[in-house]
Amino acid sequence: MKSASLGFSANPSNDCFFVSKTIPMPTTMSDQEVRQTICLFLVAWEKQPQPLTPSFENFLRLGKKNLNPPQRTMATNLIAGVVRERLRLDHFIARLSRTGGANQPGMQNLLRLALFELEAQGARPRPSFAIVSEAVNLCKIIAPGREGYVNAILRNFLRRGSAELLPEDNDLAANLSLHYSLPLWLVEKWQQEFGLKPCRRLCRQANIFAGTTFRVNQLKISRAELLDRLVAAGPSGLRRGSCSAGAFSTTQASALIDSPWFKEGFISVQDEGAQLIGELVNPKPGETILDACAAPGGKSAHLAELSRDQSHIFAADRDRKRLRLISENNLRLQLSSITPAALDLTQPLPAAWPQSYDAILLDTPCSGLGVIRRRADLRWRKSPREIAELAVIQLQILENCSRYLRPGGRLIYATCTVSQPENQDNLKRFLARNPAFRLQSRDEIEPAHLRRLISRQGFLETSFLDEESMDGFFAARLIRTC
Repeated sequence: MKSASLGFSANPSNDCFFVSKTIPMPTTMSDQEVRQTICLFLVAWEKQPQPLTPSFENFLRLGKKNLNPPQRTMATNLIAGVVRERLRLDHFIARLSRTGGANQPGMQNLLRLALFELEAQGARPRPSFAIVSEAVNLCKIIAPGREGYVNAILRNFLRRGSAELLPEDNDLAANLSLHYSLPLWLVEKWQQEFGLKPCRRLCRQANIFAGTTFRVNQLKISRAELLDRLVAAGPSGLRRGSCSAGAFSTTQASALIDSPWFKEGFISVQDEGAQLIGELVNPKPGETILDACAAPGGKSAHLAELSRDQSHIFAADRDRKRLRLISENNLRLQLSSITPAALDLTQPLPAAWPQSYDAILLDTPCSGLGVIRRRADLRWRKSPREIAELAVIQLQILENCSRYLRPGGRLIYATCTVSQPENQDNLKRFLARNPAFRLQSRDEIEPAHLRRLISRQGFLETSFLDEESMDGFFAARLIRTC
């Protein structure tokens, strides 16, 4: 550990001098120490699974671990990969080990990490011998005396390969579960609700790389002009969204987020599927709109942009911390038509708020099964019980908010999940209880360019569109007839 003595220093609080203590200066960790940190984190995370990114940041902070930016990126990617592929990796270990698996959590995660790197070798420049050697050396620290076991497991994997170790790739739920490293209950759920072929599609999508998509703030610039200027400036890998009028992506997303284009409100980060939800609302200048469950505010901002910042958008959410992001977005995007407030949307709206709305966007809290490709831990933290509980809450919010829609107004019910109890079943229950509402058909949808994306049943289900670069959103538009 390096240190630096500051000697005499000015104290800004009283302009006198004091003798400072020697302050430790953190040193950069070696790659082996980074992998040791990853293994220790994974052991801790399994005891209490939480969202990965904040959990890892907290682990580093509490352990006073100092990773430089490339190491942090490497660690984040490896952790996400190991957690996502955990079921598949454990299957490999069980098949390759005479004892059926490692008997110590640290060594189990060491093997998971090394196997993940070996299987992903085609996408990484590290040679297999280096991965095996580093794992054996790390074993001397994590599980002394088991180096031979680790070496044998990894070399056996290199000889046999994943194809030999996995079961036949067919439509059996147990086999799909292993191939795509998904909980068996989830695969069985998708097979039961959507059928064999759609289930396989959903399993595959759950492991597709999720890039970063942007939304153009068309109050400031058109998509065509922005892309022309970006091309002239040199960014590569630009791609127009195929469904939403304002969507585009680039292979240089990080640089774009750090650029004036983002900081000055010309663009925002938003998945193309989420942008379609805003377009389905079809907001117009002068309308009064309720965005229920609005935080962190991406859809509220999109509604404001689509209505030329001339509508009146009331953005409600019960999470006060996340509501602050709405105000921050308003400042960055220079929007003035959004009013945020912390509200429990299972309860009546406050008297100070409008009691009648032209449009209501109800993007309810959900299981998030449509975004598990972005959140490696999510597949292991959800359960059938939680989905059933969420469906009850969603219907409560829908029943409550629907009372505030004016006759002739439109209500958009949306989730970011692929789950019939939370989507189709909730709508069926609501419509059966509320004859004043009806589901709009595909031919009635405005703007008209969305009609090709709507199913015969009247649903927007981005998981089943030809374009597979989007997250899995569900939405339907209801009209109040009287």
